[in-house]
Amino acid sequence: MKRAGACLASLFALALPARTQPTFEGVVKDWSQLGVKESRPVKDLKLAVGHATLTVKSGSAAYVVAGGETVGIFVRGEGALEYLSADTVEFPILKYNLSKNSGLKPEFDGKSATIRDRFTEVLWLAGGVPLPPFPEEGVGSPLAEAFSSHVKKFNRVHTSPASHQFAAWRLNGPDRPFVRAELAGGDEDLLYVFDGLDGKSESLSQVRKNLSGDRALADRLDLVDLSDQPIGRDRRDPILPRFVLSHVDLSITASDKNDVAITATETFNAVGGTPRVLLLDLYDTRFAYNNIGSLDPRKLKIRGVFDESGAPVPFDHAKNEVAVGLPSPLVAGAPVKLRFELEGDILYRPGGDNFWELGVEPWFPQPDLSGQYYTVHATLKVKKPFIPFLPGKTVRRVQEGEFNVLETRIDKPVQFMVALAGKYAYEEETQNGVTVRIASYGLKDTIGIRKLMKLSHKIIDYFSGFLGPFPFDEFNVIEINSWGFGQAPPGFMFITQEVFNPIGGDINQLFSQGTNERFAHEIAHQYWGHVVKMASREEQWLTESFAEICAGLLVRDLRGISDLKALEAVWKTRAKDATDVAPIPLANRIRNRSDSRAASEHRTSLLYSKGPWLLDTIRREIGDKPFLVFLNSCQATFRWKFGSTKMVQAVLEAVTKKDWKPFFDDCYWGTGMPK
Repeated sequence: MKRAGACLASLFALALPARTQPTFEGVVKDWSQLGVKESRPVKDLKLAVGHATLTVKSGSAAYVVAGGETVGIFVRGEGALEYLSADTVEFPILKYNLSKNSGLKPEFDGKSATIRDRFTEVLWLAGGVPLPPFPEEGVGSPLAEAFSSHVKKFNRVHTSPASHQFAAWRLNGPDRPFVRAELAGGDEDLLYVFDGLDGKSESLSQVRKNLSGDRALADRLDLVDLSDQPIGRDRRDPILPRFVLSHVDLSITASDKNDVAITATETFNAVGGTPRVLLLDLYDTRFAYNNIGSLDPRKLKIRGVFDESGAPVPFDHAKNEVAVGLPSPLVAGAPVKLRFELEGDILYRPGGDNFWELGVEPWFPQPDLSGQYYTVHATLKVKKPFIPFLPGKTVRRVQEGEFNVLETRIDKPVQFMVALAGKYAYEEETQNGVTVRIASYGLKDTIGIRKLMKLSHKIIDYFSGFLGPFPFDEFNVIEINSWGFGQAPPGFMFITQEVFNPIGGDINQLFSQGTNERFAHEIAHQYWGHVVKMASREEQWLTESFAEICAGLLVRDLRGISDLKALEAVWKTRAKDATDVAPIPLANRIRNRSDSRAASEHRTSLLYSKGPWLLDTIRREIGDKPFLVFLNSCQATFRWKFGSTKMVQAVLEAVTKKDWKPFFDDCYWGTGMPK
């Protein structure tokens, strides 16, 4: 990172805002209506920050203005990009994604990887970074029309809008650099972002057409991460968020069709700064499938955002993100409460089934993963005969006129809040202080319900023996009318129909192999995923790999050593298939334009096979008893907190009195396999 530091240290005085007191509404409006000044001829114009250098050999350039303030440069001409990655951890995935998605070929010298491309136009938007001077004389080619076309094209990119990003920069941290560069006309269209504010990273992404082929997404441009490297920090250290969502009070009223009204009253606490702009994920469009298998865009609208006094708070909602402008900075010790009024037709019944699900997606406003740390009070009202389900301890389940109503509370900080309702029948049973509720879809499957009830309590008792008390007072297992997957929100499990009836037909039998292990894996997520949380997608092995090894131990102890041996053989084989593609922490960056299934399988192999294989290797080396102590110590260390692999390694070293750094450097942060 020496070059990045040298670049930033050599900058002249920061380009401070012209306005003394910019407003959220003003900044968003100005950055949504960018314009260009007069064009000038340029030669050997250089734009550089971090590890990116753009050189324009010759062409025409114009300053870009937002509300009369100069904020960037638009250039058309003969240009070249040189981007260098100095993060060796990302070299394998950088090489893979470039080879599978682009015509670019990186150059490696052992300590760095260089990506080069040409371009014919670039929009360089800079906050906190000075712009180079232009010649005072001469007339360049007219750029207004080309600039308008460029902006229109890059507005189709499905990512945080520039108006949101620069509103956050201006009002949250104008002393820190933020640069966004959009390059076109080369071998690839590219987006470069230097985020010295919140992400503390610089990234280079390919801009490409959406590959689904569906008409609903025909105009959409997507991003493929080519490089994403830290700025001034160690990748092994989690990023401290500026704020967290600490509590959410949800009121959900569903129609008997697609419409829903949601009131989300959210409490925000400052953590690592004093932000005036909150960037939150929130659907503006949720895509569902219609009866002929095409995507059906469903809209979610914000009717208003209000503070505790009921006064309206300004916001801007676009590209599945809402930017909220606070009247004063959010400071530590003084939480802010906002009420979001939402409505839309986002209730989707898969295949016309009699249920809908609001899943682990942004159907109410939420920060990034590291900012999701909220307790919950929720009320769900659904038209009869649908039955509502929510995570949490039941406060009341009643009938009110034509509605079935459920109210719950979660008093521990969680992520991934969900809601579901449909034609269900259920039974519940309490053992050792834990109420398990099993719901079958459609008709009541008494045999399946009771089988899973017994299995649930058995697995909960098993995990409680070495991971600690079960995290939730109530645990819901809900049948989803599909095949072959499970998912585990807090105090919840979505599981498909073959688990209820493993011998009921060829498809059920096909997907029912390993259902005990999959069922155990999802219950283990209540510990690995909720008690121990992941702060980013780079730490997902803390949820998936740890849940998988725990499921493997249960299968061994309930069914026999041969079942674990079979599982170990699968882990090892699949791990080898993917290990050269990426290290485990970067599994979620894998993309393959011509074979999306291969990319998905590589990701799955790293998180669900290589990760547990590494953990199983540790277990076999240190023995069962110390390994269980290690797992228990991780639970105790991170109890209801965000975990990190760096601290997991420290816990393991404390338990075993051994240096595990070479192992993690080679096999977790690198692409090695245990010898």
